[in-house]
Amino acid sequence: MKQNDLVVGQRWISDTEPELGLGIVVDLDARAMTVFFPCADDTRVYARQNAPLTRIQFMVGDSINDSDEQRWTVEQVIGQDGLLSYDVIDADGNTKRLMEARLSAQLHLSRPRERLLAAQVDSRAWFALRQAALRERLQQARSPVRGLAGARVGLIPHQLSVANTVANRLSPRVLLADEVGLGKTIEAGLIIHAQRVQGRAERVLILLPDSLVHQWLVEMRRRFNLAFSLFDLERCAAMAETGENPFASEQLIIAPLSLLTDHPLLHVQALAAPWDMLVVDEAHHLAWSPEHSSIEYDTVAALAAAVPSLLLLTATPEQLGVESHFARLQLLDPARYPSLDEFMSAHEQWDETRALADALLDNQLSATQTALLGQQLADLALDLSAEAGRQQALNALLDRYGLGRVLFRNTRTAVGGFPARDSQPVWLDAPECYAPWLAKGAIWPETRVDEESFLAHDPRIAWLTDWLKSHRRDKCLLITRTAAIAEALETHLRLREGIRTAVFHEAMNLLERDRAAAYFAEPDMGAQILLCSEIGSEGRNFQFAHHLVLFDMPDNPDQLEQRIGRLDRIGQTQTINLHVPLLKNSAQARLYRWYDEALNVFARCSPTAQSVHEAYIAELKPLLRPSSAEADLDGLIHEAIGERELLEADLASGRDRLLELQSCRQDIAQPLVNALTEQDQDTRLDELMLAAWEAFGVHVDDQGQPRTWILQPGEHQLIDAFPGLDPEGMTVCADRDLALAHEDWHFLTWEHPMVQGVLDWMSTHTQGMVQVAVLRNKSVKAGTLLLEAWYQPSVLARRDLALDRALGHEPLRVLADVHGRNLAAQVSAPNLAKQLDVPDAKLARSVIKAHRPEAELLIKGANQAAEGALAAHREQALATWQALEETELKRLLALAEINPSVREAEITQQRERVAAGAQALADVTMQLTALRLIIAA
Repeated sequence: MKQNDLVVGQRWISDTEPELGLGIVVDLDARAMTVFFPCADDTRVYARQNAPLTRIQFMVGDSINDSDEQRWTVEQVIGQDGLLSYDVIDADGNTKRLMEARLSAQLHLSRPRERLLAAQVDSRAWFALRQAALRERLQQARSPVRGLAGARVGLIPHQLSVANTVANRLSPRVLLADEVGLGKTIEAGLIIHAQRVQGRAERVLILLPDSLVHQWLVEMRRRFNLAFSLFDLERCAAMAETGENPFASEQLIIAPLSLLTDHPLLHVQALAAPWDMLVVDEAHHLAWSPEHSSIEYDTVAALAAAVPSLLLLTATPEQLGVESHFARLQLLDPARYPSLDEFMSAHEQWDETRALADALLDNQLSATQTALLGQQLADLALDLSAEAGRQQALNALLDRYGLGRVLFRNTRTAVGGFPARDSQPVWLDAPECYAPWLAKGAIWPETRVDEESFLAHDPRIAWLTDWLKSHRRDKCLLITRTAAIAEALETHLRLREGIRTAVFHEAMNLLERDRAAAYFAEPDMGAQILLCSEIGSEGRNFQFAHHLVLFDMPDNPDQLEQRIGRLDRIGQTQTINLHVPLLKNSAQARLYRWYDEALNVFARCSPTAQSVHEAYIAELKPLLRPSSAEADLDGLIHEAIGERELLEADLASGRDRLLELQSCRQDIAQPLVNALTEQDQDTRLDELMLAAWEAFGVHVDDQGQPRTWILQPGEHQLIDAFPGLDPEGMTVCADRDLALAHEDWHFLTWEHPMVQGVLDWMSTHTQGMVQVAVLRNKSVKAGTLLLEAWYQPSVLARRDLALDRALGHEPLRVLADVHGRNLAAQVSAPNLAKQLDVPDAKLARSVIKAHRPEAELLIKGANQAAEGALAAHREQALATWQALEETELKRLLALAEINPSVREAEITQQRERVAAGAQALADVTMQLTALRLIIAA
């Protein structure tokens, strides 16, 4: 595409999304072109350089439709000032000049015919690759795990249950409130990824505390292949000079919330940009009370009111308190939660429902509760004395539980499977150079001296060296506050002690961090110890290791839990050994006692620790000084223990087991795990990609591990940029467990950008469209001609409807003979393929030239057969659509009768969706995708 030839009014088609139909250029500037696609009612903005678009120009003899869908034949093509017009004639002999702007947007290309008649034949490999790619596009569109399969995550039931439930909604607005360590970020990433794959969310804004920005950026890219752009003040200021709204320049944006609260103009610009989804982490820090709301809360509330989908990640409701919990819910649905008083009233009703659920689960229904259930579930004939009847009652309560649709909260107790923790303090004598700083109560005296003194005198280094040398076979993760300490320790251990080390901190780029993590993960010759800074370790999990060295102590328990959480994850198989080297009579030693005795954080993950810590922090600080009386610290610890135990008792009594069941529906989760496991084990992906790499000229080396390959751009690659291939090369792995263990490898799935890129490329380019074959069958007369044709069902509609789910598993195959018959039912594709040889290109071209009239006749017969099958195909597609979407509409309507949390907007959207899909499917066509001319020998 020549950017200087662009003119408003030109017609273009998307190479990657042909289903958008024929677009028209509506605006141009120095860097971008804006194209409107009428069929999809969608406007896209592309960079003028390298836009994935193709200029449409019809030739003399082509049949085209005008915007009134009247059919014309092109007699002459005229070009003027960059625009085309066509002299056309219709079947009645009427003529006119048709400007390209008046062309129908419903463009259906049948290029295989033109290529066959022009004797443009393809190799056996390309033809097979095209067939496989088009078939897989149809099959993957109907996958029950579509949108969930592409993430580099373990198959953890509660995460998949939440993600599937939320991602399948239209414009979901939910609160994700799992306990720490259960994967709220992964759930959010799965939802974002699935909604994008399904076409339901294109533009996503994630707002975060400053400290979490880089963690999320890494997680989204590494786990979900979501290339978010990081927005900060410098970037926004640079774009402001162009007069553009910076938030309209990218589709996926991560920004610190402070960027909007500190700069009102940027908040206004963020509001002005169109978003499909807003995600806010640490939402419990958005302060609100009936008397006053913070600027952070107001900023998010304004965006939440303007954006259709909203994900709030927050602490558990018990930690929030009722007022704060209400404030989060009001962000989600202000109509459902208009006031705190009404919420308190509803809360009492929910307490009653929860009590019924507890009694059902424990099989301890009282007579009063049995009668109450009978009244509430009068429409169900329940036998509560039987297990099946109690389960049916429980399912009915789940449907009626208002909070269960907007709040998802999994607990460690309900999920289970977490390891034990074993805290092992090591008491060491403090060096003289630390004495003046320790006397002042410094928690981190090593930061007050130069590196040389630190390395020469800190006793923790000698202890660490001895421990590593006596545990050569054990992997060890060390976390310290700063990158400087991590680097100093790594250099010392590697150069002076000969220990295999890796370092990991925030100053390293993503590739360097991945390589360090991979070196640490290598079981035999990898690093024995990975030394991490506080920030550098965020978002990374190393559950294959069982030893964690806390070289220093963070100053709040949440940060300490973040450290331990790098190992304390689902999937950890052994007790976590927490090694804590401490300087005697120091602030760190006292802080350890506080964390261990008062907060109990070394024994288990404590949901009350941060609350108790904040309540006592003012009293604790002076007691950290070694000069303060130990007895005073003993007293404060004793008081804090009492407060913690009271909070823990309140949490236990307020445990919402009904919500826990709703947050992890085993009837949803287990089939998803099974389907994903089955897909992971299917090697069709390997076969297709190996064929694609060979066809395109990508250099491939077997890595040595199962289903793992090293890819490099080939010297004679067919295209300059193979989809998804890094210019410097990359390692891809189709084994989930191996990909999880090697973070520098790409996890290859049907949803990986490389695989999607190949499928898209094959559907929009001409390679593999045409083949000539020789039939070796003595029962068929020599010289007999057959034509094997494949048709892909095609429908032009909004992408978010995902109508490809209704279009069938396989392309339509026609086997036409010169008598106008379709023999596909009598001769299967596999049986026919066994009898075919593919001649060289020269012979193939001679066959076509010798039989061109018969080939045209065969194509016409094949097209007629496809047209004849179209009505039945449309009927089946519509039936499939109704089974999918009308069923969902009926479910929502029934649910709304008993659950007020079903928003009217959801029902309206679903009604519109059903109607729009049915209307589009009425116009399904068959697009010719490949032709094989067969001549009997």
